Amino acid sequence: MRNNVVQLTGYVGDSPKIFISKDGVKRAIIRVATHSQIKYGVDKPVFGTTWHEVVAWDKTADLAERSFVKGSHILVWGSLGYRKYVDKSGLLREVAEIKANSLNNLDR
Repeated sequence: MRNNVVQLTGYVGDSPKIFISKDGVKRAIIRVATHSQIKYGVDKPVFGTTWHEVVAWDKTADLAERSFVKGSHILVWGSLGYRKYVDKSGLLREVAEIKANSLNNLDR
């Protein structure tokens, strides 16, 4: 049984960024926006946007490169992971990212 499962539906914020390692492994980074509506008081809606980083590898990265542009409606299936890195200022940062197992373009 797999406990770490993420299903995310949102909109692509920019065309996927594609990277190829020295070993020839392709990686795609996709920024995905989700929107939510929160109500305060009497029918005063407030909208918010949350940004998510999605990482796709190999054939899934190929699909991302071919299928998505800014504004595409996307469905992501994957798992949540965390990564640490040192930024340009020398500070240790931790980011959450969704490791994509499957991507679907909901515009098609």
